[in-house]
Amino acid sequence: MEYAPLTWSSCPPSYLSLLDKVQARAQRLIRLKALQDQLLPPLQPLQQRRDVAGLCVVYKTLKQHAPHLAFLRQPWARPHGHTTRTAATRDHQLIVPFARTETSLRSFLPRYKRMWNRMVQQTQLHSTSSLHTFKSVLNAWIKQP
Repeated sequence: MEYAPLTWSSCPPSYLSLLDKVQARAQRLIRLKALQDQLLPPLQPLQQRRDVAGLCVVYKTLKQHAPHLAFLRQPWARPHGHTTRTAATRDHQLIVPFARTETSLRSFLPRYKRMWNRMVQQTQLHSTSSLHTFKSVLNAWIKQP
C-alpha cells in the first residue's frame, strides 16, 4: 500500500482513510499477538511512507537520472534576477504546474513538487549523495510538525 505513491497520491482522502483503518487494525492485531513484556515500536503512518516514497522518486528522477523515470523529469525553476532570501535555494526548486481542481492538486507531480520545494527551502537534503542517506534524513524531516 505504501510503495505506490504514483497511484495513491491523487486518491480522495476518504479512500486514504480506508487504508489507514486497515493499518490501524493490523497494528491492533500485532499488539494482541505480541508478548506482554515485549515493547513494540509504533508503525509509521502510511501517509508518511507515501510521502517519503514519493520524494524518493523525485530524488531518483532529478539527482540520479533514473532512465525508467525519465518521463517524470520536470524543469527546474528559473533563478531570480536579483538577490533574495530564497534566491540561493531557487536553483534546486521545481516549477509547480497550475491546477484548478482538488484532484489535480493531489496528483503526484504537483503534490511532490510542492513538497520538494518546501524541503529545498528548509533543509540541504537535496545535496545528499546517496538515496539511503536522503531517505533516512527525510523520514526525520517529515515527522516534524
